[in-house]
Amino acid sequence: MDSFLSNAPDARLASDLTLLFFVVILVPAMLLGFSFARRKKFRPHHKYTMTAITLAIWVFALFLMIASYRRWVAPAELGGPFANDPAHIIPTIHLITGGIAQILATYLVILMWTERTRFSWVVPKFLQTTNIKPIMRTTLTLWLVTVALGVGIFLTWYAPGGAVAAPPVATEEPLSRPEVTPAVTEEVEVIETMEVEPIETEQADDSGSDNSGPGSDNRGMGSSATDGGDEVEPVETEEAD
Repeated sequence: MDSFLSNAPDARLASDLTLLFFVVILVPAMLLGFSFARRKKFRPHHKYTMTAITLAIWVFALFLMIASYRRWVAPAELGGPFANDPAHIIPTIHLITGGIAQILATYLVILMWTERTRFSWVVPKFLQTTNIKPIMRTTLTLWLVTVALGVGIFLTWYAPGGAVAAPPVATEEPLSRPEVTPAVTEEVEVIETMEVEPIETEQADDSGSDNSGPGSDNRGMGSSATDGGDEVEPVETEEAD
C-alpha cells in the first residue's frame, strides 16, 4: 500500500507504520522503563516493560527490517552495504547499533526472568551479575541511537530531495542497453544508402552526356551508322543534297 507520510514513489505503508511505532510507542516505553529502574521498581514494572520492548523489536527486525536490508542495501549490484552514499551507510550503522542493543536487551530479559529461580542455569555463571545498571544504560542509549538512525533512513530514502536509493538505478541500466542497437543499425543503413545513391546518379549523368549536345547527335549517329550500318537516314540525306 502507498505511504501517507511521503509522496515518494517507492514509499510504503509498512515503513510509515514502523517509523510511527518506534517513535510514538517504543521510545516512550523505553523512557518509562528507565524511570521504573531509577525508582527501583524492577518487578513487575521494569521487567514487563523491558520484555515487551525487546520482543516487539525482534518481531519488527526479523519480519521487516532484515528483509528490507537484504533487498535494498546488501546486494553487490546495488553497491553493497558500505557503498559511499547515505542510503547504504545509515542502514548499515542502524543494523550494527540495533543488533548490539538487541543482544544486550535479550541478555537482560533472560537474566531478569531466570535469576533466583530453578532456571538460573540458562545463563552461564560467568555472565550472571547483580550490577545490571551499566548494561541497562548502554542498551537504552543504543536503542535511542538506533531509533534516530531509523528516522534518518526514512528521511534519506523517502523525503523530498533526499538521496535516491540504488535500486532504481539498477533497474534502469538493463533497459537502456537494447536502445543502442537500433540506433547503430539505422546509422549503418543511412551510410549504405548514401554510398549507393551517388553511384547511380553518376551512371545516369554519363549515359545522358553521350546523347546530349548539339553536335554530338550527328557524330553519334554517324559513328553508329559507320560501325553498325543499320541506320539509313544519314545516307538518304546526303544523296538528296
